[in-house]
Amino acid sequence: MTSLFRSVAVFLVIVMLSIPAVGAEIGVSNPGFEQLGADGSIVGWRLIAERSTDTAGLVPLTDGVYTGVGAVGLEVGTQGRATVESDPVELEVGKLYRLSGWIRTIGAVSDPMTKYPTAVPACLTMASFPFTNHSPAVGGDADWTRVETLFIATQASDRVRLHLGFNGTARGSALFDDIRVDPVDDITEYIPMETVRWSGPGFRYDDKGWIFVHIEGEPFDRGHQYGSLVSGEIAEYIRKLGVLANGDDPEAGWEGLRFQADAIFLRKYDDEYLTEMKGIADGAAAAGAEAWGRSLDYRDIVTVNSVIDLGQLHNALKVTPNSLTGQAFIAPDEEMAVDLDQHKCSAFAATGPATAGGQVVFGQIFMWGGFAGVHWNVICDVEPSTGHRLVYQTFPGGIHSGADFYLNEAGIVFGETTVMQTPYEADSTPQSNRARKAAQYASSIDDVERILWEKNNGMYTNDWPIADMKTGEVAILLLGTHSKKMWRTGEDMDPFGTPGFLWANNNARDPEVRKEYIAQPDDRPFDLMFSPWNRDIAFNHFYQENKGSIDAEKAVRLWASSPINRAHACDGKITTSEMAQEMVFLAHHGKVTLREKFPTKGWRILPDLPGAEPHLSTGYSVVSPIFVADRLKALRPTDDDDAADDDLEMVLGEVEEDFEIDSDDLWHGTVWPATEAESWFISATAAYWRLLDGLEEDPTEAAEALADELAALENRFLYTVSREGDLPALEAHRAYDQYGPYLVPRIKGTFALHQLRLLLGNETFLEVMRTVHQRFDGQAMTTADFIQTAEEISGRSLETFVRQWLDQQGLPTPQVEALVAEKRKGGWDVTVRISQSEPAYHFVSRVAFDIGEKRKIREIEVEGDFSETFHFEDKPERVEFDIFRDLPTDHASSYVWRNFVDQFHETLIVYGTARQIEANHTMARRWQEKVADAYIEILLPLVKDAELTPEMAATHDLMVLGTLDDNVLFDAIPESAGVRWGRNSFTWLGKDYADTDDGLFLALPNPFNPERVMYVLAANSAKQLWHMTEKYRRGLPQWAVFEGDEVVNEGYFERPGFIVEF
Repeated sequence: MTSLFRSVAVFLVIVMLSIPAVGAEIGVSNPGFEQLGADGSIVGWRLIAERSTDTAGLVPLTDGVYTGVGAVGLEVGTQGRATVESDPVELEVGKLYRLSGWIRTIGAVSDPMTKYPTAVPACLTMASFPFTNHSPAVGGDADWTRVETLFIATQASDRVRLHLGFNGTARGSALFDDIRVDPVDDITEYIPMETVRWSGPGFRYDDKGWIFVHIEGEPFDRGHQYGSLVSGEIAEYIRKLGVLANGDDPEAGWEGLRFQADAIFLRKYDDEYLTEMKGIADGAAAAGAEAWGRSLDYRDIVTVNSVIDLGQLHNALKVTPNSLTGQAFIAPDEEMAVDLDQHKCSAFAATGPATAGGQVVFGQIFMWGGFAGVHWNVICDVEPSTGHRLVYQTFPGGIHSGADFYLNEAGIVFGETTVMQTPYEADSTPQSNRARKAAQYASSIDDVERILWEKNNGMYTNDWPIADMKTGEVAILLLGTHSKKMWRTGEDMDPFGTPGFLWANNNARDPEVRKEYIAQPDDRPFDLMFSPWNRDIAFNHFYQENKGSIDAEKAVRLWASSPINRAHACDGKITTSEMAQEMVFLAHHGKVTLREKFPTKGWRILPDLPGAEPHLSTGYSVVSPIFVADRLKALRPTDDDDAADDDLEMVLGEVEEDFEIDSDDLWHGTVWPATEAESWFISATAAYWRLLDGLEEDPTEAAEALADELAALENRFLYTVSREGDLPALEAHRAYDQYGPYLVPRIKGTFALHQLRLLLGNETFLEVMRTVHQRFDGQAMTTADFIQTAEEISGRSLETFVRQWLDQQGLPTPQVEALVAEKRKGGWDVTVRISQSEPAYHFVSRVAFDIGEKRKIREIEVEGDFSETFHFEDKPERVEFDIFRDLPTDHASSYVWRNFVDQFHETLIVYGTARQIEANHTMARRWQEKVADAYIEILLPLVKDAELTPEMAATHDLMVLGTLDDNVLFDAIPESAGVRWGRNSFTWLGKDYADTDDGLFLALPNPFNPERVMYVLAANSAKQLWHMTEKYRRGLPQWAVFEGDEVVNEGYFERPGFIVEF
């Protein structure tokens, strides 16, 4: 891959008042940049010229440093990049560390047009980081800001890097100070315990698109752990395999595959793996996994693990000799017409003269159809009762990789790239059995060859790149059905003309294996000669450019290049001798070119079939199973019981009848306004009729639904008057330049009718409304007429009660107090006191008392100041005034999603730029289009979170989206909002949401200016962010919890001052 950087000069400057030495925890040299060499250079740091442009220049540090007496500054002119690197930092491979530092920026803005990768302004990295990984960025005019990123070490000797313009160019200046690298012993900082699921000693956690599974023990036990931990994913993968087998009848398609797997392969598996698959089936079934209405069973799991062999059987039979056998083969110049499934993987194994320091560097890219390929995101760490510990990439329920990538504790690493299928040998063992056995029991390259060859059925004909990290030898085993060929550096360092560098890309080299393709019934001539494909040539060019210096970083760059990485690639993995000693490897989820795949009708790479999901690029993860498992198992909870349900049982009591309204009892007909002043009633009677007509039959559901409708009206009122000002409802008038003259009377009038219903009761209120509409149907009515009719029917004086909502501006201002006292004779008294500033309202409301698992409701009528004592046998833990939003009041959090269309011209979309920047950037772009298509017809500006200035934030409405620890603006949301953000999880209203398909929408006051709005779309995973932004949803309230593409809960913020907890 061509380097992203050109070799040029840059200038560094430090401010130095004295030269004390400042040490860091892991020995970062001169971390505060306070020591100068005799030549004026910065001790311990150097410019990387080849990673900096000639637009870089001097930065005067006139505003001082963060601490101490020194700092380092970088500046680029119109557009450029600069990188500074420290002296070596010594680390332990596989262990967890924190890289941190302070950054200040002056006009630092990155290129807004870059993507794949997306550029950021100033940030920190380690030299070992793949280019997809960096610290949170800092940009714009930012004061000293602390940034940090957690990482697992992949090199024992590493270096810290400081960047201005990373993954692209930037302009402006960046200052750096107090750089640190610290060991992190607390694994929960990296993997929060709430995100870990347990099954006995087995566990699972999810991160950046990968599902990491650890299982251990005897075959059935470890299988049961596995099945229970990925039960839902197994069921979904099976459903998709059924769709691929028979799009018209997926269940029948799956049954056909089950029959074939049972008839052909099941009895060919070793007992150990049959037992493990039985455990997987039982574990998944116990966890509730189903396929077309039935529990998963043993044959389902055997079929899942045999699908690859079954998929090759069709082509294998074409070249399996029979009495009509002839010859045929594809010509080399027909390469681009080769079926997609022939270009499946790319891999290489390098050692000795090809690599930096002679260590082994090994990489593999998996390529597969995207509809099912998105599910090959499981990394399984197995500690078996016999054989070696192994880790491999696979699909849900896979006992073998299939991808293929294996690494075991004996230092053996191997993968595969599929070549054209050779004949089928019926009386032999499935490839899935042999590959898993080799990974579990092989201690040498010879062992791998022997196990793969023994009882070889020929299915999934592959080049198998193999590396022995103990000896430094690498090899490629081309395994046909009856022929095989091994190239190994222990015998010949230069079998392909590239000393120490072997590669594979689906193109069989050996003539003896190629002879197995000859058998064809049409008797076409077969070309036995080898011809390179474009990937062969690209691998050769890579070697020529990098021979003697190939390392993990160069492997990362290779994987991000084309044609090595093709359009249907799914991921990339890389390891080295140094990493493999600790069973560590790099794993990139999604195409390593970073370009995502989205379901598209008719697209062979990812067709828009039922349930299709995008294959997103989420950057590299570092897999360190030994370190992670040791730390997590030490913290394993002793009680695996599910958490108790936090939902309280609503006990409506006497107020239940308030929500029992028969639609047949509602009023009908249309009243005319005598003057514009009566507009309040004309609009309110229609609005309130709609609210009551739509109530659920269940009183509790009806109460909650009506409360949400009233909350929506309250918030609409508050938003409108905050922009346009208030007016009495009786001053309604027609206006063409404001919403308020219509909305304010309509909303206040609706609350007037609602309060009247609560005061009079349903029966009397409905009679009042029916009578009014009968008397004045098609006739003019005054407000006095309405009040007179209501007083006539009810027998009560109502003028003051009604007119308090019509004659004045503003809303009620209740101040709530609650006191609890234990009674000597038993039980508890709760005294609720309410005071009001003038003008005091006369109103009816309901109060909720949370006692144990019940929420008990009591009705109160307040006129002026109020005090009433309620007695309960058990002590209430919480009291909430106006639980059903009967009373509109003023409060700060009045924004809802629909406000966006009221003022969309001044809205920015701000996306996160930290760990999963490309997915965040892509979702922001797609959401930009989605919002424009849904209503506004303009593309809202996209802004990187690091480059949002305080002025921009305070003068705009903000639409903030991202995965949880990727967008720095999430941290600006105050704790009073009720949300706590974690790494891959969040807590909302006291409940933890730690599944990858959880997300949260919020509409709340902009923390930078409460007169503006912040809309938040936060997701636990990139895929969940896609679910939340794939469709424009109208009518969302102030908050909504998502699960996949469904809103599973929604509502409005609790109003401050109305809740008292004891």
